[in-house]
Amino acid sequence: MFMGDLLGLNSLIKRFDRQVWALFGANIIAVMGTSLVMTFMSIYMYENLGMSMTQVGIADFITAIAGAAAAYGGGSLCDIHGRKKILVAGLTLQILSYLLIIVTIDARASIPIFVLALTINSFNGGIYKTIPDVMIADIVKPYDLVEAYGLTRIGANLGWVFGPVIGGLCLIFTSYANLFFITAFTTFLYLMIALFILRDTKKATRTVERFKLQDIIVVARDTPFLLFCLLMMFMIIPYQQMYTLFSVYSSSYVGLSNFWIGVLFALSGLMVALLQYYISQKVSRHKMTTALAVSALIFLIGFCLLSVSTAFIIPFIAMGIITFAEMIWSPASSTLQAGLSPEKMRGRYFGFNGLTGSIGWAIGPLFGGILKDSMNNNVPQMWIVIGAMFLICAIGFVLLNRVMPIRANDTRAEEKLEKIVLQVKD
Repeated sequence: MFMGDLLGLNSLIKRFDRQVWALFGANIIAVMGTSLVMTFMSIYMYENLGMSMTQVGIADFITAIAGAAAAYGGGSLCDIHGRKKILVAGLTLQILSYLLIIVTIDARASIPIFVLALTINSFNGGIYKTIPDVMIADIVKPYDLVEAYGLTRIGANLGWVFGPVIGGLCLIFTSYANLFFITAFTTFLYLMIALFILRDTKKATRTVERFKLQDIIVVARDTPFLLFCLLMMFMIIPYQQMYTLFSVYSSSYVGLSNFWIGVLFALSGLMVALLQYYISQKVSRHKMTTALAVSALIFLIGFCLLSVSTAFIIPFIAMGIITFAEMIWSPASSTLQAGLSPEKMRGRYFGFNGLTGSIGWAIGPLFGGILKDSMNNNVPQMWIVIGAMFLICAIGFVLLNRVMPIRANDTRAEEKLEKIVLQVKD
């Protein structure tokens, strides 16, 4: 049994390019650092800076819009100048912006200055946000994409296992500002991996090519891709509440301490680390639009559960259900995005989806803040509204199936085609 497990692991390692495993390791380090601080960002603004949830939402909206603009720009630039160069530039700038945040917190800068520092950080992160996924699409065969994206998600969630818990423990002994030193260091480690281990999966173009905003119109004219991006944007709005309303709900209504909130998110990461690859294998057997519709319905159940009670155990059960939905949603959406993106414009397509997705991330906190404040703390009704949005998404993905190209929507189609070609050659 043990030897069989070892052989299976060895086969899995050999199955994917070293680049995939390098990005797997980079994800562990990077997400551990970002989750260390971002898990507590809304709580810090709400409880320490005295901002209302609407103000927190506005702040998140501003920062996410900056990241959205950078996501499209970074995706387009990596088509022109190569993947690695833009990845390195973005990581370098983000390290500097983390240090800037530390200065603003220690100097007790005004709220607008603090939000400005967050906005700069979001812009710098957006520059390289889509590039790892673009690199994977460059080197992995279409029928292996679901599992490859599942692996990188496992790496990211291994980071989630440790980051929030470390952050919660550190806040017992040190200030929130000091957590950003750890995040800057983990980003530096990611930079070293990018510089010395990752190779460029697409070199700079030899012909003279410039970054053109008009290219966004070319991408937007691709109707199936545009509809996919718009649906993903709409789905991100309620999903984003896991990082804003869910954290504040767990702290202010359920009464979880920072440590237990860290444990809550760490358990989500542990679930993904243990189950993601198995679920990715199951997802790859179905159409991606079907998988996305199912994930939306599971999200609905998880978020609506929060309307039932404020008992200590409820956030943990809800998080388990939401995480299960995430494990279907994440590889399915990444795979469908890759399938719809033509090779020569892959960076632009991924950047466009990063742009629309970031708009969803921007609207999410603003929507959540206004929703909470306008309902006079009516927690059950608030979560039911969020659940209803997932129901709309599920219906949307079922309808999207009608216009989706088969080879993009069903990864098995490419594998079947290759088998037919091999049989003909034989």
